[in-house]
Amino acid sequence: MIANQDLTPPAGLIIDLVTPLTARGGLDGPGLDRLLARVLPAADGLLAGSPLAGEGLELPGDIRRELYARLLAAVGGLVPLFFGITAATLEETKDLALWVRAEAKRQSYGGATFLVDLPLWYHSNRGLPQGCQSLQAEVELPLLLLNLPQVVRRLGVRFKHLNIRTQIFKKLAALPGVLGLIYQGEMRRFLHYHHAAGARPGFAFYETDEVRFLTRPGAWGVVSGGAQLLPGAWQQVTRACLHPEESADNPDRRYALWDLGNHLQQVAHLSQGEAAALWKKIMAAQGVLSSSRAAPGTPPTSLEAAEQLLKLLVQFAENTINVGVLR
Repeated sequence: MIANQDLTPPAGLIIDLVTPLTARGGLDGPGLDRLLARVLPAADGLLAGSPLAGEGLELPGDIRRELYARLLAAVGGLVPLFFGITAATLEETKDLALWVRAEAKRQSYGGATFLVDLPLWYHSNRGLPQGCQSLQAEVELPLLLLNLPQVVRRLGVRFKHLNIRTQIFKKLAALPGVLGLIYQGEMRRFLHYHHAAGARPGFAFYETDEVRFLTRPGAWGVVSGGAQLLPGAWQQVTRACLHPEESADNPDRRYALWDLGNHLQQVAHLSQGEAAALWKKIMAAQGVLSSSRAAPGTPPTSLEAAEQLLKLLVQFAENTINVGVLR
């Protein structure tokens, strides 16, 4: 592990960043800078190159490396960084993970860094703990796993398990370098995973279903792509979800947070599924990104969905007294 790094994943709001691209498909550096200026004040951590908002499975390797290098330089340890490392094979995944470690060392990066991997993309459940242990032994950076059945379904492989099996997860959760899980799927399986990791009370469980988090907040936090649209609002509501005692004696604040949470649920409902292309279209219209270009293979969005979401965001801006939540 990197010396002096706090190996506890941050609790709270982890913002799942889109990857800003130019109209020609290169990395949109100025767009990334504007996006970071928008989200950094609200985030407890940033996730880049994920298979969801970050389009990590569709991005060329050179774009991912450029993105990660620029993030390390721009964030400078202000918040923990999570890097998606999943590639087509275990070896390619290891190569990217090793590159992240080498780049952090080259930049003398002093902040917390975590790797994030969707192992079922390139591996079956059989032998998965051994494969994960092999990756950890070579890379020596803390790792969080992804369970994303909707993404794995894209492979179109018959009889392939879309989820990590509970008994396999129990072995994965016992590996010292595996510190948490970012989860999508049925609540019943989520609870089974919690039980399987019972021997590790500090094991982090993040929810990716924004609507479910807003209605049934987990103990650790949420990984949210939609938070890029309303980072201040998400910051307030996430903190209230995880620390309800802070507003227990303030009925007016409780009502304001409840109203804010309801609005975020409306936004989240419009963004359900794989919404990277939708979020890019919105932020390009807002002038945050230079282009709405999505990576090849990213599920597309419709003009109607973008118009509905923009209308909802405008209504929120007009009806919100505390405009600071929009920053």
